Amino acid sequence: MNISELKKLSAKQFLILMSGGAILLTLAASNVSAQNQKVRIWPELAPGSENTANNEKWEGLKKVTGVYQPDLTYFPLQQSAEKSSALLIFPGGGYKQLEFEKEGIKIAKWANQNGVTAFVLKYRLNEQLALRDAQRAMSFLRANANKYHIDKNRIGVIGFSAGAHLAANLTLNANNRNKVDAIDNESSRPDFFIGIYSGYSGIFGPLGRFKVTSDFAPAFLVHAANDDKADIFGSLELYAVLNRMNIPAELHLYEHGGHGFALETDRGDAITSTVNAWSRRCIEWLKLREVI
Repeated sequence: MNISELKKLSAKQFLILMSGGAILLTLAASNVSAQNQKVRIWPELAPGSENTANNEKWEGLKKVTGVYQPDLTYFPLQQSAEKSSALLIFPGGGYKQLEFEKEGIKIAKWANQNGVTAFVLKYRLNEQLALRDAQRAMSFLRANANKYHIDKNRIGVIGFSAGAHLAANLTLNANNRNKVDAIDNESSRPDFFIGIYSGYSGIFGPLGRFKVTSDFAPAFLVHAANDDKADIFGSLELYAVLNRMNIPAELHLYEHGGHGFALETDRGDAITSTVNAWSRRCIEWLKLREVI
């Protein structure tokens, strides 16, 4: 619109036009801000992706498929004298996609509200490559703890569904990797582990392919009995193993909630109020463990 056209507008039309522009500028600024929070964890292409095409696709900020290169989205706290604890977040999606908003961004904001610095990992959608990305992310945070003003001895992981499977895999195989550089010299073992409706049934126990060792991180587990995607016995099995080994663990089971409830409010008032109590119990547990 040129100057002469602007002069013909009424005051009301001009204000509407300008307010629309302000909204667009605000949205653009927020997008730039979000982009500025992205952190690369590998100096070059992630190992194993050198000959892979970039087929990454986003559905707004809601979901991402075809993850090409892993990165962290950083959610900082307001600076204080004391270093904070940190939470590394693995969204779920069955290793087919990442539920980035529901099980990533919203969880990071919840962590911030409770005094915890948060990082959401966009990991590659292959179990072994995802594990390598998770190991790298944890070591990266420890190597850069001063930069992000976090305590390198209070960095934990939370995962949802396949993300919780990845978090358990990381906890069990923290330093089983080929090191790339000095960052990988930092341990990738989480200081605490939070697994929400994970699909790891059959992984643990006498016949499982993963063997829990005595250095498994203290664990907080959550599941709904009517979960139709991730068998509740995975959480029961892991808790039983940890309990027998005297590894600190807490398990919360809910009769209703289904799968993928995270912090959402779409399960009906009574069910949502009940199942979302996990987030309050989790904060209490973190305080009990002197993480926050």
